Amino acid sequence: MLQQRISAERERADSIGGRDGGGTLLDQLARALDYRHWHRFRVERWQEGHWRKLSGPASSGERALGLTVPLFAAVASFYSQGSYALAPRLMLLDEAFAGIDDTTRAHCMGLIREFDLDFVITSEREWACYAELPGVAICQLQRREGIDAVFVSRWTWDGREKTLEADPDRRFAPA
Repeated sequence: MLQQRISAERERADSIGGRDGGGTLLDQLARALDYRHWHRFRVERWQEGHWRKLSGPASSGERALGLTVPLFAAVASFYSQGSYALAPRLMLLDEAFAGIDDTTRAHCMGLIREFDLDFVITSEREWACYAELPGVAICQLQRREGIDAVFVSRWTWDGREKTLEADPDRRFAPA
């Protein structure tokens, strides 16, 4: 299918002719492989016995969840391909659970575990300390106004308890 798209784009470029009328080969490939011209994704949710658009009347948490769950499934599907069998299954999440209540956040963490994904998350309040996760390494960045430095406090979560860890890279003995 992709080869057909590339061939059709080359034919289109050749028919335009002229000096760079169809653009460079890179331009042609970019147009041929830009899925937005030949495929649409639509996320719907099952509500009250009907499929409804995710963008329809819903809370911000419902909309966030409606985008987060398919994202996890897509990432897991990508990493499940044979050539990635031994690769880290990494997702980078920025404020991924904003607007989602704590119970639902816990379910999302359970999905991350079920999909066997690794994650790095940036958040103002999320520490990922849920029973659904058997272990999490946490680095909390702290700063103070007027000081041009950031302190990193290290924590771990073992599925039951959050523990402050010693700094393994401490260069100076405590006073």
